[in-house]
Amino acid sequence: MKIPAALLLVVFLTGLLQADLMKEIPKAQRGELTKGQTVIKSTEVEGVPWPQLCLFRIVNAPPDVVSDLFIDYESASSYTPGLIQAQVLVTHPDGSKDVRYTVKAPVIQRTSYVVRNTYRKQGDQFTVSWKLLQSPLAKQSDGSLRIEPYEGDRTLLSYTNLCVPITNIVSGLKNQAVVEAKNTVLALAAEAERRANKLK
Repeated sequence: MKIPAALLLVVFLTGLLQADLMKEIPKAQRGELTKGQTVIKSTEVEGVPWPQLCLFRIVNAPPDVVSDLFIDYESASSYTPGLIQAQVLVTHPDGSKDVRYTVKAPVIQRTSYVVRNTYRKQGDQFTVSWKLLQSPLAKQSDGSLRIEPYEGDRTLLSYTNLCVPITNIVSGLKNQAVVEAKNTVLALAAEAERRANKLK
């Protein structure tokens, strides 16, 4: 049976979209990803006490469900571990938003930080990049959430963050930072899958 050229083109282009994030994952760990695990890449950065973290996960939900979820700030605290509130402070002319996140914190019970979230959509690919504007615990925190289609109606997600703590005392909590990043990705995936199931 002959396959129409147009269909072949769609398959080829879809493969290109999937390759962008997949090629960043070490080949030895791609099997873990397809088995439903979260793949974590940790990269040491010179002069920074915490490593840059990059987490990958396949989400059983369409990309638009995942992207809509990330910008649904009002409900973020209902599924994100340790998050008390996410409040949009300013929406800029380019569509970027300054958002204050209030989170639970050891000893001091709660703390807040402000980041600028910038959104970019290109074809089926969606990226949210953030840059720290204000925090009592960090000098810098830059990262991104990238999503793209993956095999059918699923999503390949990449969550990256590099945080520079303000003191050496906080820098000793880098193992906790890895756990929190993983829990955030798991919570995001679980909520996206729950919402996708409701739409069926």
